[in-house]
Amino acid sequence: MPVSAPPTPSGALASGPTVTDTARAAATVETDPMVGTVLGDRYRIGKRLGEGGMGMVYTGEHILMKKQVAIKLLHQDLGLVDDAVKRFEREAQSASRLSHPGIVGVTDFGRTENGVLYLVMEYVAGRALADVIRGRAVPLERALHLTRLILRGLAHAHDAGIVHRDLKPANIMVIERPGASDTVKILDFGIAKMTDPADNQEVALTRGGMIFGTPSYMSPEQAAGDTVDARSDLYSCGVILFEMLTGRKPFIADDLVKLMAMQVTAPPPRFSEVAPQLRIPAAVEAAVMRALAKSRDERFASALEFLDALDAAETPAPVSLPVGQLTTQFTTTFKMLSVRVRQGAMGIWHDRHRRNIAGGILAVVLTLTAVTGLFGESDPVPEPVQAELQKPMQEVEAKLAAGDLKEARALLMQQLSKHPESARIHFHLGTIAFVENRPDEGLQHYGKALELDPGLRGDAALIMNLRSLLQDRTRAESALGFMIDHVGKPARSTLIELASKDKRPTIRRRAREACDALGCSGKVDRVSSLALDLEQAKTCDEKREAVVALGDTGQEAAIEPLKKARRSGGALGKFFGLGNECVRKDIKEALEKLGAE
Repeated sequence: MPVSAPPTPSGALASGPTVTDTARAAATVETDPMVGTVLGDRYRIGKRLGEGGMGMVYTGEHILMKKQVAIKLLHQDLGLVDDAVKRFEREAQSASRLSHPGIVGVTDFGRTENGVLYLVMEYVAGRALADVIRGRAVPLERALHLTRLILRGLAHAHDAGIVHRDLKPANIMVIERPGASDTVKILDFGIAKMTDPADNQEVALTRGGMIFGTPSYMSPEQAAGDTVDARSDLYSCGVILFEMLTGRKPFIADDLVKLMAMQVTAPPPRFSEVAPQLRIPAAVEAAVMRALAKSRDERFASALEFLDALDAAETPAPVSLPVGQLTTQFTTTFKMLSVRVRQGAMGIWHDRHRRNIAGGILAVVLTLTAVTGLFGESDPVPEPVQAELQKPMQEVEAKLAAGDLKEARALLMQQLSKHPESARIHFHLGTIAFVENRPDEGLQHYGKALELDPGLRGDAALIMNLRSLLQDRTRAESALGFMIDHVGKPARSTLIELASKDKRPTIRRRAREACDALGCSGKVDRVSSLALDLEQAKTCDEKREAVVALGDTGQEAAIEPLKKARRSGGALGKFFGLGNECVRKDIKEALEKLGAE
């Protein structure tokens, strides 16, 4: 790991690295027993650059070639941990398959006589992108240039069947060259996933729904513990570009659980909300927002497609506006609640019987923001808060900040008697009801709020709370009905997900029908959805309907579920009238239609 100042060492643990500062690293030079030793009769270890959860990184020199390198050593105590050794080997294997100017090259890998594993990499004199940003917006032209370089490196890795899974500014080196354009090097493939089916170690190394990555940059599917593919890296790259353009991350929270909940459910803020003084082109923002889509199917399909979108975007330099010309939009924000309320929320989270509710509202318990303008300028936005309500709402927020939900609710009820047609009051009462585990009451308030102000239907708190109810067996139908009848377009991502893979037939079909009406049917995985229909069908008519529909998709992916259905039951099924014998002819016709017979 190649740096002039200690960066985040490659191989950092999923929860984030612990890096020694420059002073401590320098202090260890004379006392570090590894300094000056020789590895494999070839490499002399120089000064220590940094230390992370899995190992230490040093400068080094190839003794015969007199070539400077970077050497990473696995901590000796981890050398006895089978999983850690496999991950270290995984980094070597991943990097050895890559040869690209935008990726740090790995040249050697081995084990010393006393059992210490080491990795030899090219040495690059540069600094981490995290140091380049440091809370400041990077000029638009430079930010786009760096992102293009990152995407080219990712495209190479993805073509080789490797997903990085921990892409972040600390893992990207920037080499600044006077009089020439910057270059970048992606490093740290310590938790990379190799997507080659021949790699049978992947199951063992990712068992149990374990979550790897850095929460601020991980994709929704990664935060949820689901399987990841190349589009997860594109999400992380979108977060990095957002941070470069605005000087801040899209999601900021004071604890990991809240942050990961936001990654899964909260929409990213618009540039105008976090950096109103910058005129970032709409085409650039559109590309970033697509990269940050919650559903991977709504993101760019590849790094090159993301790259093409940036190339096509307008790129005028950002211009600072005079303060007097800045336009602001008033949005009410629930401030962070007290430790008492946070602990109450965590208590719900750790109670497995109530976790479905907590999963959707945890981020809302901690911080609630009315989010506007999420789905394009043509969609309605919330009405501004009435002038006479602004001061009372501040009092409500103060009570919430103190953790006094009871008093906050009482203040809201007082204002409701004076302003019965205030959508914001109903909306906040609805959210508090969800926090207090009274979702039925919450839905009533939400319904009234949306009736009075349809612009609130895209609010993040609303969507998160409705999603939580979808996992509640007794309330899932009503939650879905509310999404369809009252929320509409802002709920499309959730509806697409339900229509594509929800295991409940009624929920899946209703969501599919809703997508047909809301214009999102093209993003539904119809083959997966119809295959579930066929698998769960009880009657021959239901089976026939699913078989015909699969044949009509015209997709090659529909062939396998049809063949599986034909195999179902076998000879015994035919004898006893079981299985799919009654639709065998229909299956044959569908396969012929797909060119598989």
